[in-house]
Amino acid sequence: MTTSKRGSDGSEPLQRRAKLGGGRRRERELRIRVGDQEYEEIHEAATRAGLACSAFVVKMVRTAIRERRPVDGALVALHAELRNASRQINAVGINLNQLVRHANAHGQVPESVTWLAAYCFQVVWRTEAVIVELGRRLP
Repeated sequence: MTTSKRGSDGSEPLQRRAKLGGGRRRERELRIRVGDQEYEEIHEAATRAGLACSAFVVKMVRTAIRERRPVDGALVALHAELRNASRQINAVGINLNQLVRHANAHGQVPESVTWLAAYCFQVVWRTEAVIVELGRRLP
């Protein structure tokens, strides 16, 4: 499970690592020093992935340890893009729902609304399936 918190600029929430079970806390702290350029690169990559910096760094290190190779940054970025696309598709679905309510209030539902609704649900379902599968493949 992850928790989220809106960014200081009101941006989408960042995913944080889940707490340990049984009321336990992580007791170890690992401090690293980075240069300005390194910090910017890490921060930008974490933001693209929708993760807090510490969660991003832990995820990348654990992946490198398990797979003995770094995570493909393009794959992480693709996952973030798909999550964003899913939110946008959801917004389209909300607008479609409003259009249907308006059409029902006036006693007519255009044929295109039915087709658009079916198409929207198919796209949302497929996008969600891709997100889940991609998430499984990411560390």
